[in-house]
Amino acid sequence: MHPHSSSALSPAPALTIATALLLAIWLTPGSALAQSVVAGSPDITIALDSGTVVASDEDVAVDDTSSVGLEDLGALPEASDVIALGGTANGDRLIALDITSSLPGGVVASPGDVVLYDGASYSIVFDASAEGVPAGARTDAASIAPNGLLLSFDTTVDLAGTIAADEDLVRWDGAGFTLVFDGSAEGLADGLDADAGQDLGGGAFLLSFDTAGQIGGVNFDDEDVLRFDGSGWTLEFDASAADAAWAAADLDAVLVPEPGFGALVVTGALWLALTGRRR
Repeated sequence: MHPHSSSALSPAPALTIATALLLAIWLTPGSALAQSVVAGSPDITIALDSGTVVASDEDVAVDDTSSVGLEDLGALPEASDVIALGGTANGDRLIALDITSSLPGGVVASPGDVVLYDGASYSIVFDASAEGVPAGARTDAASIAPNGLLLSFDTTVDLAGTIAADEDLVRWDGAGFTLVFDGSAEGLADGLDADAGQDLGGGAFLLSFDTAGQIGGVNFDDEDVLRFDGSGWTLEFDASAADAAWAAADLDAVLVPEPGFGALVVTGALWLALTGRRR
């Protein structure tokens, strides 16, 4: 257990506290260990740090190994569940929700959409129906990727000829989809759903799954985060070891900073700005 604080984290001007932690890691030479900071959302309400920090399924808990708090994602409906999480270099957050949700500012987000929250307002940066995602499919992983967004869906989808199963990851570049991670080809068992993912660049990814399993000699639970480096698997974050309360939950959205991630999110932010993908 960590000696965690229970205060909610509020965005500083154009920069959340969580992002300040991320930038401190990126900018400190030799300090950037992969799980120094982990931001994650559970699928149920759990009480972290011996009950002092209560995280619901619409919350994102930020753990830097010395303190835990809830990131301010604005006025999300209590009935919604954050099922995907990503970040940009200036502190904006990418999220996806499990149900159609009315957000402040007249923004209505469907389960397949990716929403950008800039600390003050919401906008849609990926409109699932407009991009041909089949009705009923939910986006359950979203992160900045080189020249686009990394996405995963909760069911097998046909994206204009690109077939992606629920354990696969695709990149969307604003015009089309490319399969960038084929889960079955990398040894994932049938029935696993990649319900959280992050692009690390260079063919490496972080993934969390909806059930426990084993891959490449690595045992994992649904609250854990795995790293795929392009050829093999390692355990990136053992959530229940960090806090026993995670054992009852499925971690279904995650953001972990690490060396090189800062440069990737900067290029992703430029892509978003240049394409104007926001409504």
